Amino acid sequence: MKVKKQSLVDVVIEKIKKSIIDNNLKPNDKFLSEGELVEQLQVSRTVIREALISLQALGILKVMAGGGVFVADTKLHAITSILKHHYETYGVKIKELVEIRKVIELGALRLIIEKNIDFRLGEFYDINYSYYQSIMNNKDTNQYDNDFHQLLIKTTQNETFYHFSEIIHEYFLLAKMDLIQNKEDLMKSYHEHEQIIKAVAEKNLSKAQQTMTQHFKPIFTFMKQMEEES
Repeated sequence: MKVKKQSLVDVVIEKIKKSIIDNNLKPNDKFLSEGELVEQLQVSRTVIREALISLQALGILKVMAGGGVFVADTKLHAITSILKHHYETYGVKIKELVEIRKVIELGALRLIIEKNIDFRLGEFYDINYSYYQSIMNNKDTNQYDNDFHQLLIKTTQNETFYHFSEIIHEYFLLAKMDLIQNKEDLMKSYHEHEQIIKAVAEKNLSKAQQTMTQHFKPIFTFMKQMEEES
């Protein structure tokens, strides 16, 4: 079977798409200019222009005459717009949403370990330490908790998997679901993060998944209480 060789333009297109994802750029965010891309990717201006034309045709970038390069409405943004309409029309079953999130996170652990991916211990520990400081200073911990879980999924090096998890996260935002936890519960969550980091670094899938399952218990308990009260 013949394998189609990637052209230099195709390679540049993939690098630009990866850069948008890695830097978490949103629609209308300014992107690198033609000149900056030439310098960073070490290719000719002709190759960069062809790549930008293709990305603009795909609706990923907008090239403004004399105004620079901007992120357009990405595929993910289009999907979340559809989801927003679906949510406003039909709502969403929170329990099912959490069940999906749990499956995704357990799957992420399996992918990282089975693919023998280099696990960025320092980055995970830094986020978890920020989470710990927020607990100690009685500040909102949600952002650091989300950063921890999203980094876990991003570490799978599977862009489709990561995009799918972002869609589920969008649903969480639409549902405006926030679990209120006391300091003791938050510290338990912090230590579970640590255990997950250690288990993945040791490539102990069973321990990692067991801890993640435990990590989800408070939210399932909360939903059960809500169901009993309704």
